[in-house]
Amino acid sequence: MPPVKKVSYALVLLLVAAAVWLRLGPVILAGLFSYMILDLTYRLFVRRLDPVLSRWLALAVFLVAAISISAMFARFIRQTIHTLPQIAAAAIPKLIVLSESYGVELPFENVYELREIVIREIKDNAESITKASGILTIGFFHIIIAIFIAILAFFSGPQEDYETNLFDAVRREFGARLRTFLLSFEKVLGAQVVISAVNTILTAIFLCTMGFPHIPFLLLATFILGALPIIGNILSNTIIVGTALTMSARHAAFALGFLILIHKGEYFLNSRVVGSSINAPMWQTLLAILIGDLVMGVPGIILAPALLHYAKEELRSIPAGPS
Repeated sequence: MPPVKKVSYALVLLLVAAAVWLRLGPVILAGLFSYMILDLTYRLFVRRLDPVLSRWLALAVFLVAAISISAMFARFIRQTIHTLPQIAAAAIPKLIVLSESYGVELPFENVYELREIVIREIKDNAESITKASGILTIGFFHIIIAIFIAILAFFSGPQEDYETNLFDAVRREFGARLRTFLLSFEKVLGAQVVISAVNTILTAIFLCTMGFPHIPFLLLATFILGALPIIGNILSNTIIVGTALTMSARHAAFALGFLILIHKGEYFLNSRVVGSSINAPMWQTLLAILIGDLVMGVPGIILAPALLHYAKEELRSIPAGPS
């Protein structure tokens, strides 16, 4: 392997280590999502329109998408603070009655006290999220800067004016590493969003057919949490089954059966959308998500599958030495 390429790999590792140490997960996610939306939109427009016009149209689409996504997240947080405690307050007593009727001992000494603890924790955590995402926080300005950097990088376009010196050689190799990672991020997260959207549509049909309460909140939770690999489905499914339990045990059983069925279908959809080249064993994905959660929290959960795919792509590009 050329020394310049080794330097580019070292720079990537240094960048990842700095992001973990400085807790830049949300900032990196904001920049990556912004650039991904801009680049995807530009590639769609440039097929039929002038490149300069396509870039400005991509920016306009991005601004509309950014405002819409921000409004969606704000609404989801407000509904979480208001609705989730109501669901917990109604579901836990019915879970107690159901467990007692079937002679199942729940692993709690006082389940009624548990209900109050769950409700209080939901409210406290949701309110802390609201405060942490306030408009005057330093993190908010960091995210804005990351978005501006993504826009500037998008408008600068690829730079191919490399000269025969060490700096440009490293710059070219490091640029290749970034392009590979951006492609991995686009494949993994883009596919996850598509799958989450399809899952939300099917869930909406089911919820409306069964006459569920809190449908707007449940659909927002399904879509937003569904963008989180693996753990997002667990969280959204728990909320839906808990809401079904507030209606009846029969509704909860139907909801559980439907969710199992729909997520079995997601495996097929995942292979069609992402392609066989991105598939990894479940244990590898879970291990990557666990490590990502430990070092970065929620941003680490989102970035972990993309980093796993990126590492696999880089290793595939390196020829093995003689055995």
